[in-house]
Amino acid sequence: MTTIHDRHTGCPPAEEVTRDEALAARLEWEASVDQLIQPGQAAITREDGTTELAVVHSLLEQVAGAVLPGNERNGKVSSNASRPPGSLGAVSLLAEIRQEVTRACQGHDEHAQPDTVAERLRLWVGHADSWQHHYPDYVVWAAATTSDWVRQARQLLDPPPRVALRGQTCPVCAACTVQVWSEDDEDFVRQSALAIDPYRVAVVCAGCGQSWGAEIWQQLAATLDRQLRHETLAAQGHGHEPAEIG
Repeated sequence: MTTIHDRHTGCPPAEEVTRDEALAARLEWEASVDQLIQPGQAAITREDGTTELAVVHSLLEQVAGAVLPGNERNGKVSSNASRPPGSLGAVSLLAEIRQEVTRACQGHDEHAQPDTVAERLRLWVGHADSWQHHYPDYVVWAAATTSDWVRQARQLLDPPPRVALRGQTCPVCAACTVQVWSEDDEDFVRQSALAIDPYRVAVVCAGCGQSWGAEIWQQLAATLDRQLRHETLAAQGHGHEPAEIG
C-alpha cells in the first residue's frame, strides 16, 4: 500500500539516519507538537510583587486568534481609515499546517480522521515512536517542519521590536513615513517607513515591502547620503565655493 512516506513531496529522499538521530528527531517532533497544541503557562506579577502562573491558550489557538481583524501584531500598513484585516502571516501558517497534517492523515484508513487540526496533529505525532524505526528520514523531516511551525508562531505572536530609521526615505517608493494601526491608540498613527528588523537582520520598508540586508543597506545608505550632500551643495552654491568679500 502506498503511504504518506512514499508520496510525500515535502519529505527529502531517504538518507542514512542513525538510531540516535532518529530518537532525537522523534523527541523534537513530539515536543514541537506539544508546544503547538497544549495550553501553556505565563508568569503574572501582581501589584503586591507576588508572581502567579496562569494558563494560556496553545500556540495554535493563539495563531488562530491572530487571524481575526484587529488581533494582528505585525503593523500592517493600510491606506484607508478602516481597521486592518487580521494577520496574513497567521492565515498562511494555519493553511500550511492544515495542508500538511491533512496530507499526513491520507491513506491511514485504520483509524478515524479527526476534524480539527489539533486532533490531527495529535494523531499524526502518535506514530512517531513507530516511525522512528521504520521511516527515520520522515521523522527527521517532521521534526524540522514542526519546529519551524513553532518558530513562526512565536515570531507572529511576539515579534521583536523594530528600530525606526527616522528621516530616512525609501529609495524604491520614496516613502518617509507611513500610517499603521496602533492597538494601544485604537487608531492609525504615523511612523517611519524604514526600520531595522532584528529578526531578519535587514532594513525593511513598511510602505512597499522592499528589504535590504544590513550590509547592502549600509552601502546603499552611504551612496544616497553622498548624493544628498552633492545635491544640497549644488542647490546652495551651484557647485562653487562662495566668493571672498575683500
